[in-house]
Amino acid sequence: MPVSAKCKESEMVRKSRKYLLGIDIGGTKILTAVLDKQFRVHGERKVSVNADKGERVFFKSLIGSIRKVLAESRTSLSNVLAMGVGCPGIIEVPEGVVKMASNLPFLKSCPLQDKLRKRFGIPVVVENDVNVGLYGEHQLGAARGFKHVFGLFLGTGVGGAFILDGKLYHGATGAAGEIGRTFLSVPSFLSGTRKTCTVDAFLGRFAISTEAVYLILKQKATHLFHAVGYDVKKIKSNTLARAIRAGDTVLENLILNKAKLLGITMANVADLLNPDAIILGGGLIEAMGDLIIPEARKTMRRYGLGPVVKSVKVLPAKLKDHSIVKGAAKLAYDAFAR
Repeated sequence: MPVSAKCKESEMVRKSRKYLLGIDIGGTKILTAVLDKQFRVHGERKVSVNADKGERVFFKSLIGSIRKVLAESRTSLSNVLAMGVGCPGIIEVPEGVVKMASNLPFLKSCPLQDKLRKRFGIPVVVENDVNVGLYGEHQLGAARGFKHVFGLFLGTGVGGAFILDGKLYHGATGAAGEIGRTFLSVPSFLSGTRKTCTVDAFLGRFAISTEAVYLILKQKATHLFHAVGYDVKKIKSNTLARAIRAGDTVLENLILNKAKLLGITMANVADLLNPDAIILGGGLIEAMGDLIIPEARKTMRRYGLGPVVKSVKVLPAKLKDHSIVKGAAKLAYDAFAR
């Protein structure tokens, strides 16, 4: 059989494989999922990440999670078409090299895509995690049908991504969408004085948790205190939501103030990029989207350019925890199955 015929046959065999791997690497966890070609999850595994333990422990956790989720879902690697990975930081595409990752500093200049391809022997695509999350929403979730979409994901920091004319926009060096690094000067309606900080510093998980602990210390958040004491690490989005439902109105006011800041950020995005839609995601939105989104939308329309912000749809991410693993799997499928 001619070499070209063998290569074609091999490609056909690979494309006949039934499953994809989607991986969501975060600053504190790794979520790995096995998906079919309709992007239904057949198995998933979440493991903790401690950046202080370094590169060796990180890769041991990553590789172990891939092997275990395959075993638990009774899927052979030989039946996996490709792997998609969402990783925080600035990613050089299409090479899949991590230029920098603030929460995982040991990944600086790491050829992650090539390392995983060599380790598992299947095609791999590595992209920025927020890019992947927005891609998932655009292809499979809340942003379907829109040509120009900005994604804002609230987590450890505030991540951003932009789809322009239906395609991910990376910018000149792969860093487009880093909305968390931009600055806001807070209007006086929040504190009576003006304060200038990055969006991350206002809306990231640590900022919100720190302010919530301050309210505990002032004995104004009784229900949250009973849930977490003074341990800032125990304050999660769902914990805050439960305390608000139980009657901690000061926490509700805190979250509404954060929603106003989010709305100002959205106004800046809308005026600069004129998107069809802004997709809001992350744990805070999943836990308290009904509280946050109306306030953020109202503030965006107050501070943005009227004709621009009036037409912008503001929608919660539909895929929730699976936006990155599904987006990564879809990205890998589009890269290697067509």
